[in-house]
Amino acid sequence: MAAAKQSAVPRQRRPADELRAAILAAAADLFFEFGYQGASIEALIERVGGSKRAVYSHFGGKKELFTALVTEASSRALAALAPEEIATHDLESTLLAFGRQVSDVLMSPMTLGLYRIVVGEGIRFPDLARAFFDGGPGRASSRLAGALEQFRQNGEIEVKDSRRAAEHFIGMLRDDLHLRVVLGLRSPPDAAEVDLSVKQAVQIFLDGCRTKAAGKTGVANGRRQQRRRPAVARSRM
Repeated sequence: MAAAKQSAVPRQRRPADELRAAILAAAADLFFEFGYQGASIEALIERVGGSKRAVYSHFGGKKELFTALVTEASSRALAALAPEEIATHDLESTLLAFGRQVSDVLMSPMTLGLYRIVVGEGIRFPDLARAFFDGGPGRASSRLAGALEQFRQNGEIEVKDSRRAAEHFIGMLRDDLHLRVVLGLRSPPDAAEVDLSVKQAVQIFLDGCRTKAAGKTGVANGRRQQRRRPAVARSRM
């Protein structure tokens, strides 16, 4: 009788957003622990509860779960390229903000884990590799290309191919530092190292594509900042 009464108690349903977040967190743990091939929907349900129907209704299959993790990571990196952000910031500020966000995402444990899975299993699962690229690096390049095209039309930069320019800039952000971290040769950089790396990438990029008029404005701004620095130094002393 007691067992019958207990089974009659209705199970509390979690809000959709909470369930979605729990499914993604459990999926990430499974991917990192067992790899893409070794992870399964059945193991996911054991960890998070619910049913296959709930998983499929939120995401679909295993590939869609992996893609959702990649998309969420790339969305964080793309916040600096939102239309309202571009409308209120100049090119250099936009690139600096975007570069810092991309670097933070690239060096996060989540993205590093997803990247290692794709490198290790992408050949056996080409659909997985395509999903990773389209939802992550490819998406970031496309969005940055759109922003660069706006700045090109405004006369701030001279580039023949905004997409290739975007890919070059993101490549500078990754550089060998990201590869060394992926290979486990060093730990992820701290905030100061990320900031320095991003600033160098932005400066090199702008030196290569900024128009003469925009370049003169940048030099003038730089000189004004240099004049202020001694005063700042004295005030700290």
